[in-house]
Amino acid sequence: MTAIDIIEKTREILMQFPKINDVCNEINVDFADKEPTSYGLTSIGDSLIKENILGNQTRQHSFMLYSTFSGINDFERMSNSTVLTELSQWLSKRTGDEITALIDDEVRSGEILKITAVNGKLYEVPNGNIIVGLRYQLQIEVEYTIEF
Repeated sequence: MTAIDIIEKTREILMQFPKINDVCNEINVDFADKEPTSYGLTSIGDSLIKENILGNQTRQHSFMLYSTFSGINDFERMSNSTVLTELSQWLSKRTGDEITALIDDEVRSGEILKITAVNGKLYEVPNGNIIVGLRYQLQIEVEYTIEF
């Protein structure tokens, strides 16, 4: 399976978050812009959880979601943490989404079993300047199946 399949599917799911337009214009892969209202989805790795006798697999892909928010005052910083919490809760309800993967020149299908998002926290204050924008991170785990 190519990592591109699960990365694109996860990115697509994130873009469906009802408040996504309130906090960002787009979700980049591997980086977040330095300007506020930017997200970056970074792939950390994919691992096999189990495989049955038919070759069907349950896999887990790990991500880090980086976001840049304005954080000039307590109200903005509280809003930043709130939206990451809401995103985590929303992601936990996203199950059953179909996923496809190209494996050995064959398209295989599967489904997302669960998404877990944890440790949403302040990650960086660029140059020690809160006016420039604050960086937050959220760890995301996507468990899914691929059928053979």
